[in-house]
Amino acid sequence: MASSTTRSLSLVCLLGLILTSAPGLSATMDCSGTKERIKETLSSETIKPGDVPDRELVQTVRVDIISSANPEFDGIEETVYMQMDSVGGAGDHYGYAAFALNSGEKIWGKFHGTHYFVPKSEDDWEVPFHGVFRYIAGTGKYKAIRGGGHYEGKVTPTGIVETISCSAEY
Repeated sequence: MASSTTRSLSLVCLLGLILTSAPGLSATMDCSGTKERIKETLSSETIKPGDVPDRELVQTVRVDIISSANPEFDGIEETVYMQMDSVGGAGDHYGYAAFALNSGEKIWGKFHGTHYFVPKSEDDWEVPFHGVFRYIAGTGKYKAIRGGGHYEGKVTPTGIVETISCSAEY
């Protein structure tokens, strides 16, 4: 009869063998990239509720194009559903994003960040921003995706420049 120590060691080895060969263990990916253009703004609504001077609430839906070293993300469209709350040009933004990957799979994420308005001249301005995001769902092999990262950039009258640092497991 085997000792309890031998049985315990055998059980641990068997469990380790099962876990290392089990299908569905996560793979990792670098999902970092850049945005240098907004493809189109689908809708945008601005209201001034009047509760405090200079408050603006903005709701926007737009499609951005992402460039990335990861072939799944390079050249894809990201649909951004964003709300902004600004007082005097500075405030928070938050929302959701849907990524249509080159493989046909989809990933959804949520984000939150801050921004502020910088006037440069009468016709020139920029809005620097930064924030964090995380993936919340996906299809196919990305069904159990988890991860995210941070972003920073600026919007100007000529467009957007954004850098995205991201990693995920799926």
